[in-house]
Amino acid sequence: MQIRTLAFALAALSSCVIKSEPDTTSGAAGTSAPASEAPPAGEAGAPQSAHPAEPGVQDITDDQGHIYHVSQGQPGEPAQVGCADGQREAFVDATAFPRIAGCLGSWEGLLSLRARASGRACGDDLGACAAPSDLCAAGWRLCGAGGRIADLTQVSADQCEKAGGGRFSAAISHCETQNGCEYDKKPNGDYDCFKSGWCSESVCCGGDCGQFGACTDGVWPQKTHIAQGTDQGCGATSSRRAGGVLCCKD
Repeated sequence: MQIRTLAFALAALSSCVIKSEPDTTSGAAGTSAPASEAPPAGEAGAPQSAHPAEPGVQDITDDQGHIYHVSQGQPGEPAQVGCADGQREAFVDATAFPRIAGCLGSWEGLLSLRARASGRACGDDLGACAAPSDLCAAGWRLCGAGGRIADLTQVSADQCEKAGGGRFSAAISHCETQNGCEYDKKPNGDYDCFKSGWCSESVCCGGDCGQFGACTDGVWPQKTHIAQGTDQGCGATSSRRAGGVLCCKD
C-alpha cells in the first residue's frame, strides 16, 4: 500500500510539472508580439487616427501656409443644407442654425464675394466655382451680399467663433467707410464690399478665423473677426484667403 501510494504521489507531481511547462514557455514565447504589445487597430491610417472621432475631417491650408481642420456635417438636400454640394462645413447643425451655413470651396484668382452667380453648383464635393456665390444652394445667398449686417447678427459673436474649424467669409467688409473705424450701428446697417485697403477685409466666422483688425466693432462689439490682409478685401479675394463662405437663407 505504501509503494502504491508513493507511485500515485509521484505521478501527480509529474503531471503538475508537465502542466507548468506550457504556462512558463507561453510567457517567454511572445518574441513575435505579445497580445498586450500589438499596435492598436487603425494606427497605421494617419488620417483616421488623427481625428478618430470625426472621420469627415479635412485638412485645409490657407494662403499663409496655416493648416486647419474642417469637419463636414450630414449630407442632405442642398436647399435644406444651404450649400450647393449638399454638405455643410460650418454651422453644421441645420436644426440649430436653419438660416446660416458655412460652405467650403475654391475659385481661381481674386474674385468679389458679391460676384454674380453663374448658376453652376460647386463646392469641395463638386469642384471649383465660377463665382463664390455658387457655393450657396438655390434659395440661399452669400451672407452680406446685400450689405445687411443683420445677415450676421442672427448669430452671436460666440456662435460665430465656434461655427466650426476653418474660416468662412461673408460678402461684407467690416467698416462703413475706409476712413478710420466708422460703423453703421442701425438695426439694418449696411456695409460695402471694398476691394483692398483699410477696413476692406471680410467679416468671417470659424475657429480658425482668429484675427482681429484695428476695427473690432463692425458687427459684434470687440469680437468682429476678419480674414486678415488688406491686400485682399471683400471685393477681390482668393478662396485660400476667404477659406469658405457663409450662406444665408433668402
